[in-house]
Amino acid sequence: MEPRATNELTTQKTFILRKLYKDETFPEHGPKHIDFWYNKSLYGRIDRHENVVVPKVTAIKQYPSDNGSYFGLNFVVDAFVGLQSAFEKGMMLNTVATAGTVYSGLRIRRGIQSTSNVYYDYLQILHSMFIDSYLQAFHKMSEITTFKAYITEFIKYLDDRLPFAPITKSGFMTSMFATPYMSGLVLELRNEDHASDLPKKEAYIEDPNFNVFRNTAQQYGFMVDKNAPWRLVADLASPFMQRYGIPYDVEPAAGSASNIFDTHYDRVYTQDIELLKRFFFLAYETFIEMYPTARQEKVVECEGASTLKINLEERIPYNEQVYEQDYPDSFWIQLYTIFRIKEMEIHLTEPRKRVIIKDILELFPRYGFESTVKYINNRIIDMSPNRWWSHRDIDSDKDTHDIFQSGGRTPSPPPPSRRPTPPTPRPTETPPVIPTPTCTSG
Repeated sequence: MEPRATNELTTQKTFILRKLYKDETFPEHGPKHIDFWYNKSLYGRIDRHENVVVPKVTAIKQYPSDNGSYFGLNFVVDAFVGLQSAFEKGMMLNTVATAGTVYSGLRIRRGIQSTSNVYYDYLQILHSMFIDSYLQAFHKMSEITTFKAYITEFIKYLDDRLPFAPITKSGFMTSMFATPYMSGLVLELRNEDHASDLPKKEAYIEDPNFNVFRNTAQQYGFMVDKNAPWRLVADLASPFMQRYGIPYDVEPAAGSASNIFDTHYDRVYTQDIELLKRFFFLAYETFIEMYPTARQEKVVECEGASTLKINLEERIPYNEQVYEQDYPDSFWIQLYTIFRIKEMEIHLTEPRKRVIIKDILELFPRYGFESTVKYINNRIIDMSPNRWWSHRDIDSDKDTHDIFQSGGRTPSPPPPSRRPTPPTPRPTETPPVIPTPTCTSG
């Protein structure tokens, strides 16, 4: 039987044929490979502590290419250039076949995918769905005349759809909407159909250069993707790959990712709340630009006759400075916690959820914004039912973890946050009461 799985087959046939490819087609022996489909789906998007991460902008470098502009992490680009040179030398020495092979010339066809651009595009789609499939479909447009009404309905909309439609960037980065390319560790040599298994076998695995390709790739710190043999992925634990990171402050430590997640990545939880705040404000601005008036309809009885009275009410714009006053950090910390609990499918009883949020809000004034958000992230990871490692080393987060383990009474508080806690402003618009998501078990 041949591994002929495609996305056009029935579910049963696809399952059987995918298993055939997984278990019997791709060689398990030999150089290390990676499997994004079954056990490494978040490789390069979470660090060793399970923090969601994205590449630092300053760590991105362009691949040398004569067929487009492609980018990746700096040391990955350098390693690939070394791999290219080795293959070219092998072709000249006739140790690498040049005819009848897809691996003769290694030319990049795809590199890093911008996390910011894809997340932004995703939020635009989510916003459009909120308007089309919720506000308009359920005849709620006339109720939205202020930002408070707008965000209240948006929160209700999201509560029914999380975790399948995440709103935070952390939730997005670990969802089906994000891709391995966002890590900066992945590059493709050809544009192929990932869903068709037979060409993978016939054109790549049976290629005369396949074993030379994957052996040489390993010598330069790369793994071949089991489900896309034209795709290379940087092995962060490889001493060969770490060697290329030395000029970029990577400390070699074979067998682990060393300090790469510190030197080359940002933790997404540090960005989440600011991105949420910005999104809701700009989304409301877009909404009132598209729909500047709310159509109010009322049936009026007059002398025994019914008359439909239509009134067009202008939607109220929102000043950004007033927005900051009306919705302080405490509001966003609470909303963010609720969103992340829902996105991570953490099932809690309502009393338990209220206690967690109460603890967070009590500690926020004492330890500041940054330490509080860091704790929320740690707590969410610890409560998550979908852990990637059975034990999480929290030494690097010890200060913040200790604060909350002791109920906020630790004698050694963490350094003050670089971002001061703002005084509670006198609101001009009362923020909505945040609805707590309904969960079934605790």
